[in-house]
Amino acid sequence: MGTVTMALVALLLAGVPEAGASGEAPGTFVAKTLTVRGETYPYSVYLPAGYHRGTAWPVILALHGGGARGTDGLGPRTQSLAEAARQHPERYPALLVLPQCPPDQEWSGALADFALAALERTVAEYGGDRQRVYLTGQSMGARGAVLLAARQPERFAAVLALSGRHTDRSVVERLKRTPLWVWHGDADPAVSESRSLVAQLKSAGSSTVRYTELAGLGHDIFDTVYLDAAVSTWLFAQRRGK
Repeated sequence: MGTVTMALVALLLAGVPEAGASGEAPGTFVAKTLTVRGETYPYSVYLPAGYHRGTAWPVILALHGGGARGTDGLGPRTQSLAEAARQHPERYPALLVLPQCPPDQEWSGALADFALAALERTVAEYGGDRQRVYLTGQSMGARGAVLLAARQPERFAAVLALSGRHTDRSVVERLKRTPLWVWHGDADPAVSESRSLVAQLKSAGSSTVRYTELAGLGHDIFDTVYLDAAVSTWLFAQRRGK
């Protein structure tokens, strides 16, 4: 993690309350806020079923799509990953970090800093396993996840990107050693961008990128992917240092 990010996180962690405060129970969302560059942003942490202190838990940072933008902190709780974790807690035994992007903004600049800081605060506050930190995103969030992973490839054990628009090819060299599974529906007009990104990663020597294209489906593939048991199995099989 860069020096600037570490300094930012150190400031944000000052005064963090001990986990287990009133209202924090396994299987529930905990509302949080962070202030970055003078702006305060909401996020939620989902505590998995069976959560307790003293165990190092996997952590998933999930970046939502454009439809969950807002300022109330609630939209990200409805994204498909959170729904899958509630329907199948045995498949997602992990802390979920669910930051919210404000209207008319994307996962870049201060919003990327906010997402990383929310992740780091959650790892420290709730006992996250730094060897099992994962990143995922759907639609707008998929693009943000790829860019964020390229910014800190050493940070994440694996990345899932669903229905993203991937136009920035500067990420290829930095991501070619990161386990990355790209998903797209073949009826989505942006599918060619996922195909191109994956092809370039493979040409650069990546042996860790995977690509799945879903026949007959368009942009909204999110429930299909996150409810697939093979996806969570693959995700949690990845670990930093392996």
